[in-house]
Amino acid sequence: MFNTDNKIRGVLVPINGSMRKQRDLPVSIYRILLYLSRMRAEDFDSRRLVRIERATGIDRKELRIHLEKLTDLGLIECIDENKKGRGGHPQLHFNITPVGRTWRSDIGRLIQLCQRGEYYPESFFYLPSDSF
Repeated sequence: MFNTDNKIRGVLVPINGSMRKQRDLPVSIYRILLYLSRMRAEDFDSRRLVRIERATGIDRKELRIHLEKLTDLGLIECIDENKKGRGGHPQLHFNITPVGRTWRSDIGRLIQLCQRGEYYPESFFYLPSDSF
């Protein structure tokens, strides 16, 4: 949990016998809301589970849980396209709501505060696809 200079950088979680760095909840939620906010004007395909997973770097199983809870909270909306995917599953896409944009901004300010306090590295504020 602490590196040699005693700054929190993330939590190491054992996964299948190996240790992996895991992002915390506010950063995961922020990345989902940030991606959906950026893709608001794009086509439906850019707001599907697979594209969100790839853009945010969040595991699909964890991402499904987050998307379901964010939908229940009213931060995002889930839209069924009434189409079936290759595996017979329904094709869904997600939109951020005005409430979700407000929360994204608030969580972003918390992350910035944590960066200034050196709890988070600079990279926690960006999507993996961003170049900074």
